[in-house]
Amino acid sequence: MLYKIPLLLSKKIKKFFQSPFMQRLKQKYPWLFAFIRNRFRTGDFFGLPFTILFTLTVINLSMLSEIAENVVNSQKVKNLDIQVSGAFFNLRTPFISLVLYYFTQLGSVYGVTIITLLMSILLLWKQRLYQLLALLISVLGSGISMHFSKLYFHRERPLNLAYYTTESSFSFPSGHSTSAMALVGVLCYIALLEIRSKRIRAFVFITGICYILLIGFSRIYLGVHFLTDVAAGFLLGFLWVLLAIGLMEYSALKQFKLSRS
Repeated sequence: MLYKIPLLLSKKIKKFFQSPFMQRLKQKYPWLFAFIRNRFRTGDFFGLPFTILFTLTVINLSMLSEIAENVVNSQKVKNLDIQVSGAFFNLRTPFISLVLYYFTQLGSVYGVTIITLLMSILLLWKQRLYQLLALLISVLGSGISMHFSKLYFHRERPLNLAYYTTESSFSFPSGHSTSAMALVGVLCYIALLEIRSKRIRAFVFITGICYILLIGFSRIYLGVHFLTDVAAGFLLGFLWVLLAIGLMEYSALKQFKLSRS
């Protein structure tokens, strides 16, 4: 999908670099002009597609770093977490709690493992090896980084508000939120690449987004995570989704070039 963006914008990009400002920049600082031009190069993964992914990664890391720092140092953020968790605790009902309890199991280690295995078999059967590798990198990479992040931050869960007895792991970041983003984020992107119908693509994408958000919501509603745990989990999972997208984009652009040669 990203490799198509440069192709769609190629005329506008060419016009931009032919503008008077860029031509003056070319004459005065040819090395800078060449660097910028290469970052917007079309038809090359390390041109505009890589620039887009790199920019999103930097933004993501900045936001994740800010949340992590506030969780450690900011009493205001800690108070906000407690207030949000307390508000959901007061709104909790037995029926919704039970429904969300069973739903949130989809984001557990067992749920993610089963879904990953089923999708891996499907991708292997369809011989989508780059997509299979991207899926495994996202799921396994996010799981490993999430595990060590929990050990590093050593944050206790809001046990006094928990709907059920939780596992013994620490709270920050949320493992369910990380895994949901890493798994379903990649699956949504694969669907965008593989499904031709715009309506079905939109349905799958919206369903995937709702699934991810509902997993995060369930962790706060059930009192097993703070708001910042879930936000950090989404950001950490999305980092691995970006890496997986990079791999798939490289493969898609490679295949696109072969089809035109």
